[in-house]
Amino acid sequence: MCERPSARCGAVRDWMTKQPTTVAPDCSIGAALGRMRRAEVRHLLVVDVDRLVGIVSHRDWRRVQGGETGAGWEGQPVTRIMTEDPVTVAPETPVTAAARALLERRIGCLPVRDGGAIVGIFTTSDALEALLSALE
Repeated sequence: MCERPSARCGAVRDWMTKQPTTVAPDCSIGAALGRMRRAEVRHLLVVDVDRLVGIVSHRDWRRVQGGETGAGWEGQPVTRIMTEDPVTVAPETPVTAAARALLERRIGCLPVRDGGAIVGIFTTSDALEALLSALE
């Protein structure tokens, strides 16, 4: 694909969404999913104070709709359906390495961590956009 990732595809920081949508761990599933709809995003980062504790994805929402959490799911905390301890990448990670991580782990996004701070989110769509840009 890209012979020189840093030159042709760039780094994650060049393609990530810089202000990802977040919710607190005590946010209800219903409120979190409403936030996803309003923000038109497929992933929410679950942040406790300044610490990333999980991710809620569109896939989690479909699972809830399928009845896996039982009646009254809208009022339950988002921690009930989130993926804990998500894989993260650094802003300087080459796009090709981040794209490979998305593919191999079969996940849709990677929170971007600079030290302890979450500075963005890199999605499958971001990876495709970056890689197509390098090929065109």
